[in-house]
Amino acid sequence: MVLLGLCWAGASCSRAGSEPTEAPAVAPAPASEPESDAGPDLEQNTFVSTSFNEDDAKDEPTQDVPKAKGNDLSELATVTTAEDARQRAEAAIADQLDPNRSYKMSPILPAQWPIKDRAAVVFFYPMAPNPPSLTEFRVFSAAFRVTVMLEDGATEVKTISKRRKLGTIKETRVTSLERRELEMAEAAMIRQLLGFEIKAGAKPYWGYLKYVHEHPKVGRDLERRSSAFYGWLRRKHGK
Repeated sequence: MVLLGLCWAGASCSRAGSEPTEAPAVAPAPASEPESDAGPDLEQNTFVSTSFNEDDAKDEPTQDVPKAKGNDLSELATVTTAEDARQRAEAAIADQLDPNRSYKMSPILPAQWPIKDRAAVVFFYPMAPNPPSLTEFRVFSAAFRVTVMLEDGATEVKTISKRRKLGTIKETRVTSLERRELEMAEAAMIRQLLGFEIKAGAKPYWGYLKYVHEHPKVGRDLERRSSAFYGWLRRKHGK
């Protein structure tokens, strides 16, 4: 399902409307996802392509999801791809999105880290045009947090009432390398959420760090909301 004025992390938005207003206070983001303005300094980080992704870290997180056997994902869950999870997240908030505004979707992330159940989460970031530029947008902190249960496809929507302007971004077409690295990271995440072991040597989650580097304004906010996962990533990769 594709919604008007909505884009995901690997594609640019082509339509935006008026500046978003405050969303109704339904439920704040979970305590494990702090809203502090302090963020890591990403300007000094250097990122390289997947051709250099050789991992020597051994600190794999423990998880409560049962180990999966075989390779038939359909026997484990209803949702078995990142694209399916994204579409279900979109559908869950279709009636809450203003069709005259644009929203940037975050990558597919684990609902908890270490993993406690087969659940993914997607954040939606409102955007407004930044006249007179046709390619620049004012982006705001996440307005919605949608959890997708992989086993049965059920969704849970939380409206984030406390929002702030993150800055101005210029929407450009992502490179094929960036898109491929993020797709690989999301695919690996879905498999780990389903209980498959992910080999440490390939650095499968490199695309998540690359996303924060390439989209720092949204990336820093996203990193705070998934602080346990990103903290583990930075310790693991030394970034």
